[in-house]
Amino acid sequence: MEIQQENIVLVASRLFEQFGIRSVSIDNVCNELHISKKTFYLYFPQKEDLVDAVLTLQKKNNYDKFLKLFKNKNAIDSLILIIKEIKKSLEVESQSMCYDLQKYYPKVFEKHESQRRSEIRQGFEMNLRQGIAEGYYREDLDVELISLFHSLQIKNIFEMMQQSSKKYTKKRLVEFFIDLMIHFIANEKGLRYMKEQTTSELER
Repeated sequence: MEIQQENIVLVASRLFEQFGIRSVSIDNVCNELHISKKTFYLYFPQKEDLVDAVLTLQKKNNYDKFLKLFKNKNAIDSLILIIKEIKKSLEVESQSMCYDLQKYYPKVFEKHESQRRSEIRQGFEMNLRQGIAEGYYREDLDVELISLFHSLQIKNIFEMMQQSSKKYTKKRLVEFFIDLMIHFIANEKGLRYMKEQTTSELER
């Protein structure tokens, strides 16, 4: 990606998150960068192309962050991080941007939502296989179905629980989901490791 093109995407990303996609015009982006519309259209023939590029950049940044987080970690530690990071992403997610994306750019939304689900599924599948190889997870797990189930359900579960008539803290929801997941997939060694980690955290 050329420097000018990348600058346009970075500025648009910041403006979209701050004001929503609908409220940010091409003029706004051009004015921020002091460029002409002619220059803008060299890289993005229409606003939809810019929206797509912004989501692609955000996805790349998230992927790079996850790679650093998971380096040299075992499957259980990685799984806990995955769930906590998904919770964080829901907290900082721009609601106006999400609303505009679904309403005014449904094709772009569906494209990236489908990719997101696929990547989460692949991530869970890799984690399950890693955990089985390390001896922390049950060997009889149906890796394909479990990873598919969680890729479809994890975001929905968090959102539904948060919208419950009885309000629960995000910390409590995350701890519940981690406990549920670990007890579902871990063997005795994995549960013992999880208990040791919990005890260690409490003693700090």
